[in-house]
Amino acid sequence: MSMTHRRRILAAAARQPIDRVPFGARIDLWYNYHAAKDTLPARYKGWSMVDVLRDLGAGFQVRPAALWKEKSNNVEVIIRDEGAVVTNEYKTPMGTITSKVELNQAEGYIVGYTKEHLFKSESDYPAIEYLLNNTLVSPDYAPFLRAAEEVGEDGIIRCGFSGSPMQYIMRDLMGYEAFFYELADRPARIGHLYETAKELWKKRLDVIAGSPARIVNICSNWSDDIHTPVFRKYFAPWLRETSEFLHTKGKLTMVHADGEMRRLIPLVLDTGIDVAEAWSPAPMTLVTTRQLREAWGDRIAIWGGLPTTVFEPTYSDAEFEAYVINLFKEIAPGYGFIIGMGDNFPIDGNIERVRRVVELIAEYGTLPITI
Repeated sequence: MSMTHRRRILAAAARQPIDRVPFGARIDLWYNYHAAKDTLPARYKGWSMVDVLRDLGAGFQVRPAALWKEKSNNVEVIIRDEGAVVTNEYKTPMGTITSKVELNQAEGYIVGYTKEHLFKSESDYPAIEYLLNNTLVSPDYAPFLRAAEEVGEDGIIRCGFSGSPMQYIMRDLMGYEAFFYELADRPARIGHLYETAKELWKKRLDVIAGSPARIVNICSNWSDDIHTPVFRKYFAPWLRETSEFLHTKGKLTMVHADGEMRRLIPLVLDTGIDVAEAWSPAPMTLVTTRQLREAWGDRIAIWGGLPTTVFEPTYSDAEFEAYVINLFKEIAPGYGFIIGMGDNFPIDGNIERVRRVVELIAEYGTLPITI
């Protein structure tokens, strides 16, 4: 009996033998944009994203599902909706902190862009740490189970963390510019904040450990110009510790590695992760898939390899097919690789090219690949 898409993806992620290279497509950017604007192709009007992907014949991943709920203890939370901007205010015994998020629908669905970070000055450390220490975490597996029922054996549900503790501090709490000033001026304060954030992440990890999820995202959105200075000290140890813990619970770990990776590639080998997902090769970045495979060998599975650009009108059908066929050559013999988008399917992409990837996998993707 042939393997299902789900089983094939999970086996490749665990670097186990399978019959052919899996396809784990991601089209939520394209789908949400066109569904919101009523511009889906005629045959897909009124269809769910999962039904579209099934029609295309692809295995797939669906957008993250939450595994927990959180609430603040002894903190007054005030949310003010001011049109396109939402203000979040947290009144703690150690002071009041606020953030502002702009809600933008230009992509067809709501995307939140931080306009004002919680951290603004050194005086905010006590309130932020109080907020983190007094966040209560409880399991909520219902969204995952609903998604799993819809997806079945045709794909996986992407769940877990959008970032590691230090990524959260850098990107969400402070913003990158403020973070690097703080790291230079007050490294001890950053170190204490990091340890505080880790304790909250550990609460979430306990919930993940008891969840039905088989593969868990534990960090996202790297770029070597920003993350190389802190990766070895803060990212790698946390990712390694997290992977080791989740492995004892029967989970696989992955990271959403969609940025420029050239300087980070050797450092990732110290993380213990199973999968680097959303791999975006040249021409989107400076690294080819062949180079990444040579650097990592069979120690980390790779999910991606099809840059967004190849689905766009700027690539002819012939150029698109040539790129995909060359990808098979780059990944041969093909074990420990999941073909997918790096990072997403573009809103102006030709959706029928997803079907063509399925056909090309049937033609060239039997393992071991010998093209």
